[in-house]
Amino acid sequence: MPFFTLGPIFAEQRGLDTGGVAAFMASGTLGPFLMAWPLGWLSDRLDRRWVIIGAAVAASVTLFALMALVPEDAPRWVLYVCVALFGGTIVPTYSIVMAHVNDAVGKDEFVTASGALLIVQGAGAAAGPVIGGLAMSVVPRGLSYTLITTQLLMAAFGLYRLRCRAAPPETHQGGFLVEPLVPVGTRLASAHSKVDLPGATYR
Repeated sequence: MPFFTLGPIFAEQRGLDTGGVAAFMASGTLGPFLMAWPLGWLSDRLDRRWVIIGAAVAASVTLFALMALVPEDAPRWVLYVCVALFGGTIVPTYSIVMAHVNDAVGKDEFVTASGALLIVQGAGAAAGPVIGGLAMSVVPRGLSYTLITTQLLMAAFGLYRLRCRAAPPETHQGGFLVEPLVPVGTRLASAHSKVDLPGATYR
């Protein structure tokens, strides 16, 4: 996503020093951490497409407010709150999109669908910073315009899909569950955990 690549430049243009830029980017990461559960909870009770559309519109409104309403000499905490809200509405969207796609495909197509989404995300992650950087070079607030346009296009596409297809019944699930911790070790790894080294003694 171009924000996490070009965000430090955006923050520096807003007059933040090194510490301020670090706090600005940390806020953009903290927001998604706090908003992942509420958005996931909503997506299990509503049509996921409405949650995606709402998150895209909220991201556009937040970024527009930061760009047009927040003055250059505003307190830093205002910028931090705005970027936390912005990040909290765009980063969890990928997980909701993946859940929506899994609702629409068969169980034997989960891996294929996830792979296709990763390819699309990778292409966007590669092209986004280039497009955003070119926009910043041409227009002073090019990054903001690029992100707002992208979010509005995604919301418009979501509205279009709402008219084309009904929501899969799997979107209305009972409750949102956080994935529990699972062990990642294997017996094979345990069996070969001791490496024979010259002069080594094992107890």
